[in-house]
Amino acid sequence: MAEIQLFKTRITHACKLIRSSESDLKLLDNPFTFPTEKEECEVYIREKTAQLNHLITTITKAKQLHDTYVDKAIETISSRWEQKDRERLMLELNNHMELESNGLEIAIIQWLSKMEFRKEELAQQASFIAEATNIANQAGSSQHNHHSGGDTLNTLCERSIRVRRPLLEVPTFSGDYREFNTFWSVFKSLIHNEADLSDQEKFLYLKQALKGKAAASISSIPVIGDKYNVALNILKKQYDRSSGIADILINEIEHLPRAQENSRSCRNTFNAISSRIVHLEQTGVPMNADRVWRRLILSKFTENICSQVIKKENQSGTGFEVKDILDAVDEIITLQETTELTTKTLFGFQTAYAMQNNARGHNGGRNQMKQFPSHRLRHTCLCGESHSPQQCARFPTPEARRMEAKRQRVCWKCFDKTHGSRFCTAMGSCPKCQEDHHA
Repeated sequence: MAEIQLFKTRITHACKLIRSSESDLKLLDNPFTFPTEKEECEVYIREKTAQLNHLITTITKAKQLHDTYVDKAIETISSRWEQKDRERLMLELNNHMELESNGLEIAIIQWLSKMEFRKEELAQQASFIAEATNIANQAGSSQHNHHSGGDTLNTLCERSIRVRRPLLEVPTFSGDYREFNTFWSVFKSLIHNEADLSDQEKFLYLKQALKGKAAASISSIPVIGDKYNVALNILKKQYDRSSGIADILINEIEHLPRAQENSRSCRNTFNAISSRIVHLEQTGVPMNADRVWRRLILSKFTENICSQVIKKENQSGTGFEVKDILDAVDEIITLQETTELTTKTLFGFQTAYAMQNNARGHNGGRNQMKQFPSHRLRHTCLCGESHSPQQCARFPTPEARRMEAKRQRVCWKCFDKTHGSRFCTAMGSCPKCQEDHHA
């Protein structure tokens, strides 16, 4: 019994030794920031390479020590004569392993993969500097030992270091089937089609890229080369919904609310449609001049935008494809945004000018300002936004706004908190039906 306790203590110490490097490993989440000077960059590469080698050695040795203690503990338990003792001690060892070593094996694989990735980044940078130095030497020799030759060497080296492209990071996938096609497209280009990588290395990259339920779907598969394609087939079968996602995206476009007259609403609707159109293109749906697409897109915008798009289409003499329709709508909304911005600027100036005239004693102007108080000069809403109550998405109906006004204990005519609706003088009867309500 004392021997098993000794092995448990040693296993715990080995796990602590492995986890002691976790803080240093978190620093490797971001790409290296290389100095711009050649000499400093070379020193930086040597230091980082040494640090990575030290981390790899520490984790590898600690993992070997951990496995040795586990094997010895199992060997000691197996030497017991009584089966009950063997079962009890094995259960005790298993519980201890679950407490101390749970998930540590996968974490070590991910850490080693990350460190190898960063070592490759350092190696590529060192190769880049050597190549830049060679080019600079050739350029310097072509100057026939002129005075400017040394400057050319340093300039080319520094310029080559500055234009270094960062290494591409493998994207992550958490199980959202909408993102699977994008994830697989990038992963296939960076990892899957890389001939220099073995299937086991590709499997390690795949494990590192998966998060959440996507990682759980292949967690029971051992990380060996023969199982890489098995894991891929499981992921594709579970998350590749290319055949059905087109219907989902089209249905989402159909259920988008129609844009209102203001440019912000039109822009939000345009962004919602265009992002789904891009996703539809990735699924292979043809974005042609079918009038169904024109009807689907234009039905989500105002009559003014629709008429301008149709006018542009008639002037072109050919049917607009989806891209042409989106470009035309984008151009119209951009013009509308510019116009509204200019109008707001002018409106603010005119309001200040009118109030200045009232201050000089224009009674008619004062009476007019009394009839149109500040509640009418600026839109307010129960949701706290600056739009008018009729354009509120949270409280779209008068009944909903009245219930919210009652909850907030404000006047349900002007939404002021200083008086009740019975004593409201800010707004009169409804201008449409002359009833005792307003918002």
